Amino acid sequence: MASGWLVAPDRVMVPEPPPGLLDGSLEVAVLLASAEEDEVERIAPIGVNAVRLAGAEFAVLDLTSASRHAPNAVMPEPVVLEAAIAAHDGDVRKAFESAGALAVVTPRGRACRAHNIVDHGCGT
Repeated sequence: MASGWLVAPDRVMVPEPPPGLLDGSLEVAVLLASAEEDEVERIAPIGVNAVRLAGAEFAVLDLTSASRHAPNAVMPEPVVLEAAIAAHDGDVRKAFESAGALAVVTPRGRACRAHNIVDHGCGT
């Protein structure tokens, strides 16, 4: 199991991908949930992309359809993210936060940091 951010209605970014995600050997299930809703949304990924910047590696998953949830983050420009990763010694999660890419917790129906979970290999 790994956490990620919904960076577009049909794209999830996973800053610390588990072994097997990037080489395709892991079965992936993407679960999107809101702290304010009981229902969990499941959307299958159609692609997993490995991104390497400043010596760090993370995953970007393209989804088969758009989520009903608002994105809770945005993908920074590569040059901004690369500089942030270098400044944080390869820690993609900290770099993402310092680049201002995470949404601020907002009222019901809006994006929030606790919005999404990416579940890898859950078997269901």
